[in-house]
Amino acid sequence: MFAELGLLSQTPVEGQSGIYRYDLTNLGREYWYQYINNSDKEPIYYSSFCYGPKKIVKVTDITEKTYEKGRFTGRKETQVNVDIDYQVLDTPDWALNGQDKLNALYSVEVKVPGKTYIDEITFIKGDDGELYHHKSLGYLLIKP
Repeated sequence: MFAELGLLSQTPVEGQSGIYRYDLTNLGREYWYQYINNSDKEPIYYSSFCYGPKKIVKVTDITEKTYEKGRFTGRKETQVNVDIDYQVLDTPDWALNGQDKLNALYSVEVKVPGKTYIDEITFIKGDDGELYHHKSLGYLLIKP
């Protein structure tokens, strides 16, 4: 499917019927995102295609709760949950043209321009009173 969308090139492996080699195209490189988790003995590589920064349209609710053992830090932690309405800017043609296939394959639907979506963002309140976020807010990821 990603070859059909133009993000990957597909080359048959000689002598191996039905087996292909895939490489990123220039378009694929433009939208490719890789995160490497080095917290274990061996690194774990996560790859995704991402697009469209989020534009927050409205903050609809803010709640704060303190846990004796937090899920992010493992110690006493105050989480601040922010409910938002947002829109996605600059959804690329490959995502729009492939949205039916992408929506059927993934649990996250392709976000289209001009439509408002809802989300919750969790922040951790630091000892300094500042809010910290544990992951990127900016882009939607589609894992190949």
